[in-house]
Amino acid sequence: MHSSCFFLFLIPGCFYLSTLAPSIGYQDTPEFVDTSFALSISHPSGFPAYNLISKVITFLPLGSIAFRVNLFSALFACLTLVILYLSIIRILELCFPKSTPESRELPAFLPSALLAFTSPFWSNSLIAEVYTLHSFFTSLIIYFLLSWKVKEDVRYLYLAALCFGLSAGNHGTVAFYLPAILILFFFWIKKEKIKNLGLTSLIFLVGFSVYLYLPIRSMAEPIIDWGNPETLQNFFDQVTDRRHADLHFSKLGKYSSEGVSQEIPSFGSEVLSIASKAGYVFWRLTEDLARQFTWLMVVGFLGGSVLCAKKNRPLFIFLFLITAVNAAFFVGWRKESYFPSYIVACLWAALFFYWIFYEKLSSSINNIANTEKNAQLKRTLRFSIGAISGACIFWLMISNYLQVDRSNNYFAETLLKKELLSVDDESILVTEISWFSMAYYLDVMRLRDDVALVKAADFIEADPASYLTPKRYPKLELPDRKKYQFGTREAAFNYMMQFFRDNTKSRPVLIEQNWLLFEEFPLAEELIPHKNLLLKFPLDNNKSLINAQDGFNEFKDWMEEEFRKPGFQRESKWIQKVAYFLISFANQFHASKNYDEEREVLKVLYDFLGHKGADWHLKMVDNLILDDKKKEARRLWKKMRKSFPDKFQTPLAEGLLLKSEKNYQAAINSFNRASNIEPDAFRPYIEKTYAWIVSGNRKETILSFNVANKKMKTLKDFKRIKRVKQFLETTQ
Repeated sequence: MHSSCFFLFLIPGCFYLSTLAPSIGYQDTPEFVDTSFALSISHPSGFPAYNLISKVITFLPLGSIAFRVNLFSALFACLTLVILYLSIIRILELCFPKSTPESRELPAFLPSALLAFTSPFWSNSLIAEVYTLHSFFTSLIIYFLLSWKVKEDVRYLYLAALCFGLSAGNHGTVAFYLPAILILFFFWIKKEKIKNLGLTSLIFLVGFSVYLYLPIRSMAEPIIDWGNPETLQNFFDQVTDRRHADLHFSKLGKYSSEGVSQEIPSFGSEVLSIASKAGYVFWRLTEDLARQFTWLMVVGFLGGSVLCAKKNRPLFIFLFLITAVNAAFFVGWRKESYFPSYIVACLWAALFFYWIFYEKLSSSINNIANTEKNAQLKRTLRFSIGAISGACIFWLMISNYLQVDRSNNYFAETLLKKELLSVDDESILVTEISWFSMAYYLDVMRLRDDVALVKAADFIEADPASYLTPKRYPKLELPDRKKYQFGTREAAFNYMMQFFRDNTKSRPVLIEQNWLLFEEFPLAEELIPHKNLLLKFPLDNNKSLINAQDGFNEFKDWMEEEFRKPGFQRESKWIQKVAYFLISFANQFHASKNYDEEREVLKVLYDFLGHKGADWHLKMVDNLILDDKKKEARRLWKKMRKSFPDKFQTPLAEGLLLKSEKNYQAAINSFNRASNIEPDAFRPYIEKTYAWIVSGNRKETILSFNVANKKMKTLKDFKRIKRVKQFLETTQ
């Protein structure tokens, strides 16, 4: 047993170290490096347990801070494999009481080794992320609960309760384990149920108290202070991730009763809808297990679940609930979010492997009278099955070694470092796409202490002034919050513009190419190109001397430098990381009427990022029309009609073309078709309103305007609505 644990820790650990990201990557990884080192507030649900535990490893004298926090993930991935192995030993003891320690080793080793080399588990062992710690806690909770039953020692239950509380401080979705744990508790507890329930609840709260870290640390106003959880409401929203509530169980919505015949009674419709959703979740889970583990795991998962149900019904219900809720909640995401389901799959697969190795084969072969032949046949069959399992492990090991995404090794340490070093002295940098990376450079590396970093998303919060506080930004000019009635996008935009105007008098205000602000606010046209990824809020309105193309050309030069690096061409996923910057360039060029430059960006999106859908074609048609290239626009629209006949962008593009050719009634008909395909889209209605205006039909203009008014979603939409409203008021 000890040798198996050693190999499960050592061999995967060597592979993880050989592919470990040397520095910060993209998305959440620089955030977790920063929040671990600086003890800041991570995105919902805050992850206080992760930040406090990973803080310890930042004191090790091993490489950079980023490397140490990445190493933390690898360490807990290896520990997860060891604890999972020990948990499997426990479940085999429970379900097969007559099994020997030697007979339990191989069935416990195989699923654990398969998990070690699955692509999601391996990839999340190389970067600063919460998922290997999440897997560790899940395995540890299961281990303690199984030990409680096997050893008949209630102290293991108390340890499970403590781990459950701490685990909630790392990944809030462990709340889904609670019904499963309670079922196990009431089935397995023998006496003093109320006393033990109260005591385990108190011990859970001791672990869960780690969440007090959030409001306490938030009061210190760290650079990354996500959700500002200083008030009770903000704390609740942060812990429960209310902002992303619409994404939870995201893929199950379409599997509703609307596809069921209306002739079926409502109860029958509901039953069929639930069955459809359950079937979809089951299919997605088994398909994911087959892809990540090979079909060997699917067979083990299904066979082991049946065995578990026969051997120990409460344990089956416990593991089934963990799997079912996790698989349903993350059915639209899968990958690392499925780790709890992976762990249960390993437990059940081990039961099936043991049954095949030591019960099914034994009962079949024992009928052979020749004892020597009997033993030889058993050894041969076990070796054959073990060899097949080993081949699956070896296949995952080799194939995923070549396919592990190393794109996180690039990007932040190159492009973004260049960008930060290039900013003007004493500047204010407003950023969103690279927010986490810039926070890492300022918080951890102390690269530019003269730069004030402002998160763009803070300006679209319900109360921007609660994030832009004098304590956090003592050297900046902050508008008087009493002058603003926050709660609307317009108030937030006005506050942001006043912030820019007040500060640009004394410091350069630089805005990184920012798709979020440009989608929400009519901001892009207010800025002037500066250099590379940076735009500048001007001191005056003179923009005539600025070459809009220079910054984009510098950005392209940087990307070409990256492409020339040895081995970089194999990291095809890296180019996807810069997509939002390119989209932002396109938006900014469009808003500032630099149509030649916008087309160049759109061509880069088409050629290098594969943005070849209906939305890209609509943008290009729109660009060509505005640049008075109507023949080219019509040729492209004809291509849209063939490639995207059912997309709303196709009749919308046709309407824009017809409107530019002053064929207003035909344009209106096209806009009607677009709105019929996509009833919630704002643009078909506002474009139809413009068409009615130029055709001179005031009654239809008002009707269309009223519908468009209900469909607007952003302040850019509101600005267009406001212009139409002013026109209608002046022409009464």
